[in-house]
Amino acid sequence: NGTLGLHWVDGAGKIIWANKAEYEMLGYTREEFIGHEVSKFHADEDVLNDIFKRLINNETINNYKVRLKHKDGSIRHVLVNSSVKWHGGEFDHTRCFIRDVTSMVEKGESLERAQL
Repeated sequence: NGTLGLHWVDGAGKIIWANKAEYEMLGYTREEFIGHEVSKFHADEDVLNDIFKRLINNETINNYKVRLKHKDGSIRHVLVNSSVKWHGGEFDHTRCFIRDVTSMVEKGESLERAQL
């Protein structure tokens, strides 16, 4: 029942758990989201690869700007905070908190266009 999106991704890149706020933010049902590759929902493969590289190197991700794909084809701008849960020195899964900042990004873009 959280207001922030939250999901876990295993070492193979599959979403193994998500809260309702997460999959509804992107317009999906639980069945359409959990169990699928996280790459299906990312607009920029290089960004996702960078996040995984950092997490595998035991970095914590804070306010990383990411573009996610909504089911209707639109893009959601989000900030990601993430870390890895390690088990016996092995990558178990990520813990990713997602905050939708789409409206703020769109307002900023509108202001930039108005100033041109």
